[in-house]
Amino acid sequence: MKKNASGKPVRVLVVEDDPAQHALLTSWLKAEGYQVASFRNGLEARNYLADQWADLLIFDWDVPGLTGEQLLAHVRGRARSAVPVIFQTVHSSESDIAKILDAGADDFLVKPLDRAVLLARVRAVLRRAESGQHDGRKLLVDDVVLDRGRQTLVVGETPHALGTKEFDILWHLATHAGTVVQRQDLLSVVWGWDVMVQTRSVDMYVSRVRTQLRKADVPWTIQSVYGAGYRLNLGPEPDDGAQNDAPREPAIDQPLQIDEGIAP
Repeated sequence: MKKNASGKPVRVLVVEDDPAQHALLTSWLKAEGYQVASFRNGLEARNYLADQWADLLIFDWDVPGLTGEQLLAHVRGRARSAVPVIFQTVHSSESDIAKILDAGADDFLVKPLDRAVLLARVRAVLRRAESGQHDGRKLLVDDVVLDRGRQTLVVGETPHALGTKEFDILWHLATHAGTVVQRQDLLSVVWGWDVMVQTRSVDMYVSRVRTQLRKADVPWTIQSVYGAGYRLNLGPEPDDGAQNDAPREPAIDQPLQIDEGIAP
């Protein structure tokens, strides 16, 4: 199984309406060790991305429900996401390719696809995403910098120190901005699978992150999605019916109550 920098399986989302091509792409990617979520409809893919994450998106330009272009606009616009996108298309003219790249795609493949070329492009785009979105130590989101080396949230020229777990939680939410991150994902990324941690602890640490964002005057909101997890919105919390089920935040000077046995 392919793993990303967080140690999680690399998840590839595929949108392809042709049944034969859909099956072929899915089988090629799974055989290489990627975790695959596949759809034949752009609207279904958009709904999936509202609650799930992916390391790479592979779209067909012409799909029903929501076109590849509209889906890409949603990904790049609402979530301001830097998740890499490869388009596969039958359009091979220079103007069509330019349109695809100008829309925000990272790469393209002209049908019919070659297995070796596809997999090579996937590896290349994922490598660029790992090194290009951030240098491994800094992440720029809008005008805010997350500095892993110093564990700080930098707004303008002012650094704001965060605790290790608060920083790791914010980093993970920021790299998946606009999509729901499951509580279990945060548990595995921040605490690791070998530590017995209650989800209450995740809620409490997220509460601390919210407090830090307000203190730093960062206009982001961490939205609690009932029964699922959290979504970082790079602006006010949307009124989409999601319920805030996080515990009441403690006062700033109140010590955090940590479940017994949890590593600090």
